Amino acid sequence: MKSRDDLLSEARSEIPEMSAHEVHGHLEDGARPVLLDVRAMDEWESGHLRGAVHIPRGRLEAEAESRIPDKSREVVVYCAGGVRSLLAAESLKELGYERVISMAGGFEDWADAALPSEQPPPPVEADDPERPELLEAEIEHLEKRIARKKQQLKRSTD
Repeated sequence: MKSRDDLLSEARSEIPEMSAHEVHGHLEDGARPVLLDVRAMDEWESGHLRGAVHIPRGRLEAEAESRIPDKSREVVVYCAGGVRSLLAAESLKELGYERVISMAGGFEDWADAALPSEQPPPPVEADDPERPELLEAEIEHLEKRIARKKQQLKRSTD
């Protein structure tokens, strides 16, 4: 039986990895990969890469083909620290995806480098003098989430 380290070593030998800075540079250079976040929902909701598709690791094999139908398109997979994304990228390869990259260091490295991401607004306190503006920001954030969910539903039914 293989150990966790054996599995990771095998995956690293098959799956290319890019650092958070390299992924950011790749995007800045005009690349348009699918950004795939395989973290749990609570991690996703705490912040994620702009435009990312969210499929939790435990649902990847069941949802990947319907959510990312073009298997020739580049897919950059990330998680919190780079382990789940590496194993998820390997699964995508096995499903026939041709250009899969894992983001080493994950969202933690991305956030530590202060690279752009979508963050939820802070909770609004009842006695906050800026309450109306904060509520507007929270409403805007929720409207964006609703719009993304509608797009995802539309894509999955097309």
